[in-house]
Amino acid sequence: MRDNSVLIICVCIIICTVIIAATAIIVLGDHDENNNTNQNTTLATVTNNNSSSNSGNNSASSSSSSSTQSTSSSSDIGPGYPSSVTFYSDGNPNTGETATLNFGTNAAGKTIKVRMFYYRGSEKLSGSYEFQTVTIGQDGTVKITDNTPMPKYPDTAEIQIDPGDGNRLSSYYDLGTYSGSQTCTPRYA
Repeated sequence: MRDNSVLIICVCIIICTVIIAATAIIVLGDHDENNNTNQNTTLATVTNNNSSSNSGNNSASSSSSSSTQSTSSSSDIGPGYPSSVTFYSDGNPNTGETATLNFGTNAAGKTIKVRMFYYRGSEKLSGSYEFQTVTIGQDGTVKITDNTPMPKYPDTAEIQIDPGDGNRLSSYYDLGTYSGSQTCTPRYA
């Protein structure tokens, strides 16, 4: 009888702990989510058609695009570093990669310069050699598409940011080598 009572108490404590943790995650993680749905984000398309050379013709265009992707932006790293990046590859080696950089809603409306490089091992698969000027959308994100054909899935992405204060910031992201969507947090230099 005593063993059953101890077991029931332990199970109740575990359930209460899980409920409290889930409530904290919902309250802290989704605080801004309802405000961010269906707001505009800026789309910058970076095209580099010469992936085997360090010089190539790069072009960029910015347009406004509707995004229904929700982001958790309760902790902003700041307008310089994205707090997370969602990478997407459709599996077709000829269509490149898309990255949605999440800076948090506190950075909305700020203009920054971005360039990205993708690697597999030590081999550079693509990269924009010129900084592209983009404006962070109202939901705190900006979408960057690199249309360079990549014969392999990248395992590392490097994002360089020029926030406009004279500093150049670099962060690296470890990627799984598969198609689909994956959200990564930065590791710095």
